[in-house]
Amino acid sequence: MNNNAEYFDKLLFTELRLAAVETSEAPVGDAELVKALTVNEELLSLGYTLSPKDLVVLAGSPDIDSFILRIRLYIGDVKAAPMYPNFPEQVMQMDEAVYRFHQVLHYMSTYGVELFTGQKVSKGWMPESEVAEKVVSDDRLLSAKVLALIDNSEKYRLPYRKILSRTERMDDKQKMIIRACLKELSPEDIAGVTVKFKQNLLDVFNTIFTSDELTSAQKLPLLRALCQHTGDIWKCMDYALTRADYHFKTSQKRLIVKLLESYPVHDFKENLILSNKKCERTLLMLKFLDFNEYSRSPEHKKAVADLRNGELRSWESRAKYLVSVKSPEAVAYYAERPGMLLRQMTLLLRNGYKSDDIFKALLPKAASLKTQTLVSLKSFFERPESEWSSPERYDEALTISLMLSTLLRKRLEAVETPLFKKRVYVSMPDFDIDRSTIRIGDKSSEGGYIRAGMAYRIPEGTNRIRFFVYWNDKERVDLDLHARADLLGGEKSHIGWNANFKDSALVMSGDITHSDAAEYIDIDLAKAANDIDSVTFNINLYAGYKSFNEIDECFVGVMAVSQTGEEIKLYDPKNCFFTHNLTSRCKTLNYGFVDIQNRLIVFDGIPAQNNDYYGNYTRNDAFTLREYLSILFRAQCVTPMTSAEHADIVLVMGKPSAENEVSLIDRNFFME
Repeated sequence: MNNNAEYFDKLLFTELRLAAVETSEAPVGDAELVKALTVNEELLSLGYTLSPKDLVVLAGSPDIDSFILRIRLYIGDVKAAPMYPNFPEQVMQMDEAVYRFHQVLHYMSTYGVELFTGQKVSKGWMPESEVAEKVVSDDRLLSAKVLALIDNSEKYRLPYRKILSRTERMDDKQKMIIRACLKELSPEDIAGVTVKFKQNLLDVFNTIFTSDELTSAQKLPLLRALCQHTGDIWKCMDYALTRADYHFKTSQKRLIVKLLESYPVHDFKENLILSNKKCERTLLMLKFLDFNEYSRSPEHKKAVADLRNGELRSWESRAKYLVSVKSPEAVAYYAERPGMLLRQMTLLLRNGYKSDDIFKALLPKAASLKTQTLVSLKSFFERPESEWSSPERYDEALTISLMLSTLLRKRLEAVETPLFKKRVYVSMPDFDIDRSTIRIGDKSSEGGYIRAGMAYRIPEGTNRIRFFVYWNDKERVDLDLHARADLLGGEKSHIGWNANFKDSALVMSGDITHSDAAEYIDIDLAKAANDIDSVTFNINLYAGYKSFNEIDECFVGVMAVSQTGEEIKLYDPKNCFFTHNLTSRCKTLNYGFVDIQNRLIVFDGIPAQNNDYYGNYTRNDAFTLREYLSILFRAQCVTPMTSAEHADIVLVMGKPSAENEVSLIDRNFFME
């Protein structure tokens, strides 16, 4: 994976919708403003726009002349024509015998030649085409996305603070950003940011721990600032140890032991044996550390000896014992760790403990609970009755869900937000918040600024939805697009290389088996409305590598289409709902879902089993963004408004474009 400055800038754009520019304090004149407005018009043709404030920043920036060229590089492009360039009309009019004959010729010219001769083939046979280059842009269908500018001096500090201050797991691309930031930031910058989410700590810790640019003396205070207690260190060390193939250098062993012994012995002892299972792992790590050899604290060394002699008892074993004997003390004991009590509600209910007692133990401690845990659990327990094994389990889920609603509201009452006691208007016309869900545990590793689970409205004037991929690599790589349609009558229809190539509403552009290639699948929305409920989009790496992250370039997305024809461009960035440069360590991805009947599209980005092209789109996620906002507004004493005119705050999904706008994305859905 490319980790240079250009790639970092691209990640800032795709993951945070930020562009770094050199700023100037010089006054901005009319000529400079006109030039900035001209650049913004070009930006609009790519699907983006700047806020009025940032237009002034760009007008005074020395980078204004190169700005649009940079953005074009970040956006991504489909640089090759499909097998049938006059798609979709050319394929819809094609006889199946011709299509299949071309398919066989193409496969024989790649896989066939390689099989029979043993020689590598870089490019296979393609049908001849005399179609002129497509140069006409389609109508604008989607709203422009707001792009924010930051000063070059904040290029690493701001993303580092923004990502690590969030209380949710980083995706793979956010990890790339953080690793790049750590190479550029000073120890003071790093120490000044608290990593709020424990899982994110692992990657940050390991990057610092393995750095060749920092001395052990520099690393120690940084790691000490990152880890709140020795339990954090054991988790981070486990992560680092597996990535070092279970071999630490002597300097690294000394550093870890010194770090552990910088914490009080009672903290050290408590985190040695959180559970019996973790105890076994801790003993193994102590062995690889040569702890006794490098320890300089008799108290810490004695705690390790007690662990090895079986004289330490875990908190978890005590909790399990109390439940096993039906002790009335069990709920109070779990309540010492409210997060643990929250996660063990089902266990306690099934062992005869009353929901009222559990709720009364949790309620006073709601402010200390994690918002994302409450949301994740609520999403899980609000599944419909059909997804539970019995009526009793469904009733249990309802009981827990009701408790979670109150706990979430109490938690959100303790959060400081700009919404408190304000008049708020929700302005999200491009999204259906009644069918959008907040993903926590199953968020996509593919990232992107708008998170998975948000339901985009398909705007009026959109006649087709187009799923596309462009890929290129030094090796011959074969990627495949698939679409699975769930019909209104219950049947299924599959479009792909090993299935139909067209039906009444769906059509594919032809299967290409070499690099520097593009494929498309179109849905005719008018025809689909008559007999299709939903369509699942899937992308599969058929051959060439083991996973998407090994491919030099793999650009995929979904766009809205108004018109087709010989002159209309097949790819138009301004009409893309979302795009991704795939980096997942898998070879089959359920990329997105189209809800035909409600005219919605949702990014999924979740790995599937190899050759499993049948993702499951469901509208049964009961805990929607609408419900979340309702709980948030009640907790924050918000007065909902029906228009922006009289509102104090306008709540938007993406980047704010005005002073009174607040972004759900940038505020991390208030998961703080």
